[in-house]
Amino acid sequence: MPKKKIIKEEEKIQDIKTKQVQNKPKAIKWNELDKYIGQPVWDSREKKWRILDGYKRNGYTFSITFSDIADWVSFNDRSLYLEEVKI
Repeated sequence: MPKKKIIKEEEKIQDIKTKQVQNKPKAIKWNELDKYIGQPVWDSREKKWRILDGYKRNGYTFSITFSDIADWVSFNDRSLYLEEVKI
């Protein structure tokens, strides 16, 4: 196989990998939570859709709660997304 063909194939593979990284969903940040109260978000730890019910900060503790639970959970233990993340 000529070197030009090999180089072009390697470039195509690199382009595909780059597109996959760019299309990866970004996690919701703490300062964005206010926009998503009452909306479904993807909980990557539980691997299911949940309705964000509230959030609070107490010192260095960041907590969130969902409509399907009555307790607060740590925001730092999980990642929330606007679309389902499949790993």
